[in-house]
Amino acid sequence: MAKNNFIDNFMLPQQLMNTSKDNVPPLHFGGITLPENTIYLDFASSTPLDIRVFQQMTPWMLGYFANAANRTHPMGELTEHAIGLARLNIASVFEVAQDEIIFTSSATESNNLLLRGLVENPLRKRNKIVYCATEHSSIVATAITLFDHYSKILGIEIQELPVDKKGQIITESAEKIIDKNTLCVCVMDVNNETGIIQNELSKIKEMCLNSGAILHVDASQGFARASQIACGVDYDTATISASKIYGPKGVAALIVKKRRPRIRIEAQLTGGGHENNIRSSTPNTAAIVGFAAACQLQKEEAQLRIKHHKKMELAFCNEIQKHIETYFYAENTHKVPGILTLYFKGVNAMKLLEESKTVCASVGSACKTLQATASHVLVAMGIDLENTLSSFRVSFGLTNSEEEVREAARRLAKTAKKLKENSATLL
Repeated sequence: MAKNNFIDNFMLPQQLMNTSKDNVPPLHFGGITLPENTIYLDFASSTPLDIRVFQQMTPWMLGYFANAANRTHPMGELTEHAIGLARLNIASVFEVAQDEIIFTSSATESNNLLLRGLVENPLRKRNKIVYCATEHSSIVATAITLFDHYSKILGIEIQELPVDKKGQIITESAEKIIDKNTLCVCVMDVNNETGIIQNELSKIKEMCLNSGAILHVDASQGFARASQIACGVDYDTATISASKIYGPKGVAALIVKKRRPRIRIEAQLTGGGHENNIRSSTPNTAAIVGFAAACQLQKEEAQLRIKHHKKMELAFCNEIQKHIETYFYAENTHKVPGILTLYFKGVNAMKLLEESKTVCASVGSACKTLQATASHVLVAMGIDLENTLSSFRVSFGLTNSEEEVREAARRLAKTAKKLKENSATLL
């Protein structure tokens, strides 16, 4: 396989390349063995751990493992200082105060903590949660659950912001929806399925300022794929995640800026009073240290990473169109490089990915029986059901090479053609 120029030129460690095949022993677990020559194109879902991040984490896993909340002995004090420094470094990356950082276990938890914490705050004076129709399911499902639980007893309301065919919020509708009763407006900066950048975020921020609502930005993909979060807009709260930036899984953060009036969030995990009494739990020192290292690397290497993502996307798109008619969403729109949603007409996406066993990609959503379901993101954009069910996402990362993504394109095209032929034979 060709060498990865990004790694060679910019000194990303060789261990980061093809870790599933070259640097770990073959694994057979639960009746599953990873096929040879597997190509991973699902980096928007999860990234491997950068060896430089791992090296920062190792001492806090093996040597200095004490509970950072226990200050009665030197090791506890040491781990407490490590978390404090990590918090300071992350705050510096995002240009916020260190006490505005709340560590959580995942982006999903951060989004839940915010929405549930706002709704359950006894001093809350507003009732409406507003979210973009193309938000991540951790926002949409949580808002719906809160409505189901609290609409009658607390008067909670929820409302979606509709989008156009390019995934942009229809601002005329937003102006009617965001009002003085709006508690929080949730708008992600970069969509996790399509890579579309939300160009209307600054206008939504203006509406939030005029109405006094909180603007929450799920920046999990924005920070991973762009050089800034929230499109440079002055958000009130934001979610960031380590697992999208070659950091460890199991750690993320909720940024809650100091505002007047103060943003009040009711704790969802109670106990020892960690994270300023907002999120009690024994802190995962090693993961938090790794998170800080990953954030710093993402900031320092952002432009190099963006360039690499562009290169991989171009190679994939050029190759796949040589072999099969391909339709791409987000063409002629403002999007980040490295995330593509596409479809082959008449080819079911779930079936395609089941048959393409050596290419790791993803569909919008799937139920437990592996029966494909329509992506709520594409449905919100007005895509017809047949094309939605044919749609899947590929996302590129630092360990991909041009040769690899071209080969993945050829394999997907070959499988799609085979499925089309079988379908025609059945007819």
